[in-house]
Amino acid sequence: QCPMQEMKPQTNVLDLLPKLKSMALADRAVFEKGMKAFVSYVQAYAKHECNLIFRIKDLDFASLARGFALLKMPKMPELRGKCFPDFTPVTVNTDSISFKDKNREKQRQKKLEEQR
Repeated sequence: QCPMQEMKPQTNVLDLLPKLKSMALADRAVFEKGMKAFVSYVQAYAKHECNLIFRIKDLDFASLARGFALLKMPKMPELRGKCFPDFTPVTVNTDSISFKDKNREKQRQKKLEEQR
């Protein structure tokens, strides 16, 4: 009961990725949400019941990470032992990215002090 409509491909998508990366560098919340979304996508892909279509070994992790505007690859079992020459992580220490929300940043700093 839902009519389908053909959509034209977006032409200015490449302009959006640098903006997303700069947003992730400016706000830790954006950085963490991108990482969570990437991890969720890969895990859902890997655990899907129809593994004839959704084969994890055929997934292009580097392009997917660029699409999620990741600054670095997350540590997860699906990526263990793989290298990604097409993906270039940023040279910025991601631990230094702070939250724009001051309360969340205080909590993060407090947690970092406890871990030290």
